[in-house]
Amino acid sequence: MRSGWTLFPKSHLLPLIVLVRYLFSNANVTRVIQDAVLLTGIMDTFFKDLNMRIILQGIEIWTENDRLNIHQMSSQELLNAFLKYRTANLSKQISADWAHLYTTHTFTHSLGWAYIGGVCKDQYSGSVSSFTNANILEASRLSAHELGHGVGMKHDTLYCQCRGKRTCIMGTGSSGFSNCSYSEYFDHVQAGAECLNNIPGLGYVVERCGNKIVEGTEECDCGSREDCKNDRCCQPDCKFVQGADCNTGLCCHNCRFRPLGYMCRKEDNECDLAEYCSGISNFCPNDTYKHDGTLCKRNSLCFKRRCNSRYTQCQNIFGSDAREAPEQCYQAVNLMGDQYGNCGFRGYRRYKACTKENALCGRLQCINVKSVPDMPVHRALISTHLRAENLMCWGVGFHESLEPTGISDIGVINDGTPCGFDRICVNRTCVTQSDCLSVSLPPSSDQ
Repeated sequence: MRSGWTLFPKSHLLPLIVLVRYLFSNANVTRVIQDAVLLTGIMDTFFKDLNMRIILQGIEIWTENDRLNIHQMSSQELLNAFLKYRTANLSKQISADWAHLYTTHTFTHSLGWAYIGGVCKDQYSGSVSSFTNANILEASRLSAHELGHGVGMKHDTLYCQCRGKRTCIMGTGSSGFSNCSYSEYFDHVQAGAECLNNIPGLGYVVERCGNKIVEGTEECDCGSREDCKNDRCCQPDCKFVQGADCNTGLCCHNCRFRPLGYMCRKEDNECDLAEYCSGISNFCPNDTYKHDGTLCKRNSLCFKRRCNSRYTQCQNIFGSDAREAPEQCYQAVNLMGDQYGNCGFRGYRRYKACTKENALCGRLQCINVKSVPDMPVHRALISTHLRAENLMCWGVGFHESLEPTGISDIGVINDGTPCGFDRICVNRTCVTQSDCLSVSLPPSSDQ
């Protein structure tokens, strides 16, 4: 069982809209609002362990008639109708990343519905669930279960546990999210789900010395007098102590600027560049990297801050013995146009077969695989034996149904990988380098 998901350094925030029928809580609007706030609060406690917070952005109460024909629909049909209603009505009134509809209707085959990985996708970012009794905890568990689907989680299987139990939220319990759910959630948010990163900044802050924000003519701001006792460089009056240049920053040390040429940020890899202090500032310069197209190891090229090599990609998946496959493997597999060999998707439930010219830019092929790695349930390995060459070609499949979920596809050739003389792969197409390589260093965040 994996145990490395306890802490996730980056916080995520999901603004939520709740829709309820007026018939809830004996048609008492105040009670309906209180229940909606309580439901959201309980959901927030479930997701808090994932470092994801749920905030209630708005409530819509249907006080007259249902806006949808709830009693004539299955849970999936109701969700589809609700998502259309949200797009046509709600989205124009309230901005939120997710909307949930509570209904007193009992569905025949399920208690709710949501699309896996639907968060941050307008046409899929919502869910429905039944709320048929006064059990707030069960109602919040159901809505957390559906939202779990929205952020990439699937139903728990036999080996999924939470706090030593098997009664987890993505099963039929409420003991928290399982190890499986943690893995699926983090895979999903690392691959995309950008809307969860839209965390509001500070609201209006009154400018004053002592709020730990350097404003106006302040040289520094160490906070209260008590806080400033721990700062050797800054005084409570927001002025530097005599002889000090700074009190924060990667190029500040013992209240003085680091000397010219001091390395303040090491390179992450051979396509990155180190940054050095200027000698006249406490800040480290903006992060810069080598031009796209710069040569790197194994006759590869830097592209988007990374040295893209079939050799390295094969080793990352299949271990240190693995090697990049010859072109015969790519021609045999990627011209098939299925989930194991393709150059992308062509519409709904259709794979795009590679042309011979683009075969090297389809799905990665490796040889000399000594052991089969453990893979999540959504990733499948395939081996293809070429009799004439006596080659065993290995790759990783990716089903088209996973594409809208944002789950990362480790088996596709990375953009920037060479595919011939003066040619690289971009969007699964083999193009000339001059058509796509950058000519300047783009700005990046500093400090």
